[in-house]
Parts: sequence; structure tokens; C-alpha cells
Amino acid sequence: MTSRLLILFAALALSLHAWGQTTATVTDTLPDTLAALPAPTPDYAVLNYLQNHRTPVANRLMIGLSNTFVLAPLPAAVHAVAALASAGSDSRSRLSDDAFEASLTMGLCAAATMGLKNTIGRPRPWVTYRGRLVCLQHVASASFPSGHTSFTFAAATSMALLHPQWYCVVPAYLWATAVGFSRLYIGAHYPSDVLAGALVGVGSALLSHYIRSRLSAAQPDPVPAAAGAAVNHVAPPVATGATGGMLPPAPSIFMLPVTLVF
Repeated sequence: MTSRLLILFAALALSLHAWGQTTATVTDTLPDTLAALPAPTPDYAVLNYLQNHRTPVANRLMIGLSNTFVLAPLPAAVHAVAALASAGSDSRSRLSDDAFEASLTMGLCAAATMGLKNTIGRPRPWVTYRGRLVCLQHVASASFPSGHTSFTFAAATSMALLHPQWYCVVPAYLWATAVGFSRLYIGAHYPSDVLAGALVGVGSALLSHYIRSRLSAAQPDPVPAAAGAAVNHVAPPVATGATGGMLPPAPSIFMLPVTLVF
């Protein structure tokens, strides 16, 4: 059941992206004369400031940093591989549950991000302020919210929930924040796009964590032995992790092609 749910999320995300590719060209019809451009906003002021302080070295660094968002499905993939390689049944169950949660996080994030992009349809900064703002890395999809930021914050929050140690949480959020800043630096998104992307990512991870806990709570309790009947002393499944290791394994690497569309 969980595998079908995750595949459904992947199909929905890819469908929404395909829809976005057919509608993204509408933004190219905006007027390209300076006289027709809208008045500058605080969002524009931030991008204009960063654009005026670019350097060749920083340009290459920020483009490379922005591209690291494709690592967002890594927590799900690592937990899935670790579950397959685990020798103990208890640790395998816990790691499978972790892989399920991280995979569901990516699916929820993809659906929410693409749905908002195509519902709101906000043009990219360099389209709205054509002739004033220059983007170092063009993308065809809509601007709001930032997909790079939503996926990296989803991965970082998922890691924080699964591994709350500071040496996991701090690097994960530093990476996600750096990716979000890189999207501003290269001119691909407004600050409000990046902030919304971070909220979508964090919210997706929290919702996935909640769903996992509810699925665990729905697991039936062991059936008590009838009065006078012989009792088989078989230990019940050991509760490990947030869900007691009771969830079925789920695919975790299928979300990688979804992240590549951003």
C-alpha cells in the first residue's frame, strides 16, 4: 500500500511538471521595454544588490552549489541501502521505516512545489525585470516557490527528524540555507520564492513524519492468548525508531528523476 502511495506521488509530480513546461512559455510574452517594467520591490532590491556584487569566481561557486540540490533524495536512498544491507531484523525494520519517511517527504515536497508553481505561475525575476536583472542559470518553470530550496530543506528536516544529533542537523541546514542563497545570487528566484520553498520543504518533512507516526499507531496490538490456552512465548516486534519498525519497506530512489526537473 505504501509503495503504491509513493508511486502515485511520483506520477503526480511528473504530471504537474509536464503541465508546467507547457505553460511556462507564457511568461516570455511579457513586455521587454524598460518603460513597461513594474516598479522595483524589496524582492528586486535584494537581487539587484547581489547582481551588482557578483564576481567570476563566486559565479562558478554559486552555480555549482545550486546544482547540489540533486542530492536531496540521498537520505532516502542511504536508508534504503542500509536496510537491505542490515543483518539484524530489528535494525532492518527501523531503517526501512526511515527510508519510507524520507521517500514520502520527497514525494510530498514534489507535489506541493509543482502544484504551487503551476497554480500561482509567478514569472522568473529576469522575465519580469527584463533588461535589469540577469540570471546566470535559466530555468523554464515558474518562480514561486523555489524547488531547489524546498527539496534541500525537506531533506535537511528529514535528516533532523531521523538523526537529531547536532553533527547531522547543523550541516544539513547549513547546506539547505546555502542552496537557497545561491538561488538568489544567480538571480533565479526572488527572496520570497526561497522563503516559501523553505517552508514547503520543512512542512513536507513534518507531514511525512506525522503520517509515519499515525501508521505506526494504527498497527494492531498482539492478540492475547485465550484463557487456559497454551501460551507461545514469542517476543513481539521490538519497538525501534519513531514507528517501532512496523511499516513495510518503500522505494526510495525513484524520486531522483523528479528532482532533476527543477
